[in-house]
Amino acid sequence: MPRYLLLLLFLVFGTSTSGRAQNVPLNATLDGYAYPFAVKYLPLTLEGQRLRMAYMDVPATARANGRTVVLLHGKNFFGAYWRETIHTLTAAGFRVVVPDQIGFGKSDKPDLHYSFHQLARNTKHLLDTLGVKKAVVVGHSMGGMLAARFALLYPEATEKLVLENPIGLEDYRVGVPF
Repeated sequence: MPRYLLLLLFLVFGTSTSGRAQNVPLNATLDGYAYPFAVKYLPLTLEGQRLRMAYMDVPATARANGRTVVLLHGKNFFGAYWRETIHTLTAAGFRVVVPDQIGFGKSDKPDLHYSFHQLARNTKHLLDTLGVKKAVVVGHSMGGMLAARFALLYPEATEKLVLENPIGLEDYRVGVPF
């Protein structure tokens, strides 16, 4: 079983019920899974569908430095796995915004044409709604590809770009046959 899938299973089911309400089954929007910070929802209309994009907006716990970090999750993940990173960044004075992209986590999972352009547009709309003009954009795995697309589309909103094990930068032609 791939390591990321084992991590996902551990995060969702764990070895205890610390992240889950007792005896509450999980559904497609993880209603029975407690996130580490309050979850809010941004209403979106995509391809004629009314949707909700879940996100956490966590204020600095130390003296605020006036800067915001956006954490973009990878594929098969959701924003809650940034728990310790959020604690570290907020303790350093950052405001931290962590969306669950449409199709992931507590966000709706509609049947639509997914693209990195659309995910970046949704993220920009979230930041605009929250009044964030400029942010440090951090992306992991698929979130790295999304972060790169966001920075290309919205350079004026990107203070810095940080990529952690991003997909899409490798030349798979070398090791993977067509």
